[in-house]
Amino acid sequence: MATNRPRLCPSIRALRHQTPYQNYSPSRITVSDAHPEPESGSYERQPNWSGPRGYGCRHRLDDAPFSLWDEALHDFRHPSDWETDWIRTRYNPTKIGIQWPTRVVETETLPIELPLTLACVAVKFVPPPLEEVIGITGRILPIIEDVRPFSVPTDYAGRRGPPDPLPFSFRRWTEPTDEQLEVLADELLRICNPFRVHILDPNLIVELCTDDQKVYQPGSLPRSIGGFAVHYHHGTDPFGGDELSVRSQQRLVAAPTTSIQDKSDYLHTRQELCPGVCVSSSGTVTDVGQHATTPSISTTADIMLRNNNNNHGDQRLTVSNQSFLHSNNVYHPTPQETQIGEIDERYQALDIALVKLNPSVKFTNTNYFESKAPRHLLYRSQIPCGLFFTLDGISSGMLWLQSQGLTLIFPSPHPPNNNTTEIPFYTMMLYQQFGYNADVTMMREEGIRGAAIVDDDDGEVAGFLAEVSEHYAFSPCLDELIDRGWMVV
Repeated sequence: MATNRPRLCPSIRALRHQTPYQNYSPSRITVSDAHPEPESGSYERQPNWSGPRGYGCRHRLDDAPFSLWDEALHDFRHPSDWETDWIRTRYNPTKIGIQWPTRVVETETLPIELPLTLACVAVKFVPPPLEEVIGITGRILPIIEDVRPFSVPTDYAGRRGPPDPLPFSFRRWTEPTDEQLEVLADELLRICNPFRVHILDPNLIVELCTDDQKVYQPGSLPRSIGGFAVHYHHGTDPFGGDELSVRSQQRLVAAPTTSIQDKSDYLHTRQELCPGVCVSSSGTVTDVGQHATTPSISTTADIMLRNNNNNHGDQRLTVSNQSFLHSNNVYHPTPQETQIGEIDERYQALDIALVKLNPSVKFTNTNYFESKAPRHLLYRSQIPCGLFFTLDGISSGMLWLQSQGLTLIFPSPHPPNNNTTEIPFYTMMLYQQFGYNADVTMMREEGIRGAAIVDDDDGEVAGFLAEVSEHYAFSPCLDELIDRGWMVV
């Protein structure tokens, strides 16, 4: 079995333990060796999943003697009375909620190790709230709404029409085809001006442009598209940001309130770098002779790629493009330390910058701390819905993500006549977060961006984290990168 070396920073390694309801354990056991210190030890991986690859998979800590996934119907089912009694006996819940494809167990007695699935359904454990949270309508907010929240304060969807404009229905719990996405984009651009479209089975959330002065009348847009319920979001706040986050924050126990980053110098301590270490941009002077500068930004190193489309087999390290907008120089761990390379190519739509490392810098993909070592890149069509991934960032440690949908992003402004042949919309994978999320702003802006998202069992790479919110995470699909000849070293 492959082994992984842990982070040198004990504060990052301890993050999960400070939020017990987010403390999903890695799929490893510590291996005794001649050097018991944490920085010298290693981890030996254990198989983590069984069953289907995607929805219906079972986590190694899921001991339910039944499955709530019907493989023949390719759908979830509700538990029988006996199965409900088993869940209540096993977890002693005060409440049980469900919002497919995720189950919520509200309990004061956590298992020693948290499973990621319960009867083959993704599960989140939460404590009873300290006090009841009342929504703007005056009702008590149930736990089910914390699972996949989205704010849609419009009445644009009509109860009696317009009719569903698509000639097909999306298949439940299955990734849509490229052809279906093209038809969806064409129909949406015909009836409205979308900025982003989130396919979050069984819902479609359409974020409408706010800078086009376009006015939509109540009931003027379809309520169903492709058989999915449509919700139109028309505002500057993110679709997932709403009052429900207040209740989620109540469920975090002893969460850190200050920023923590792993800025250990792995190059001098271990003589090599790997995915997940800290890389930084240089600060830049914005006005000659002035003191104003663009501050240095630290983020997470991605993985080493090789290009097979040229005779040289060029190798490049991937980093987040957004973190290096004002600098081509890349340092580890900070600009006060070693310059390890220079950016010589950028893919802005993918939020990827390629770094040519200095010849003296050794980088290996064989260790990714608590995540599986990356093995190869995945096309979007190769990522089944419901598959679990991990990432390991310098400000978060290891996080779990489950692929639950897609996001289509359109350029703004649109070309005249909304001609889709001129609009190269691109796609992002949409994940649900499972793990430490005490301060998503801290995580997003200070270190987690760019972390490789890796299949926990096979080491297949779905993307590099570009955006994160309290409940969701996003990564651009890698199809263009693969088509240009890039592959994992």
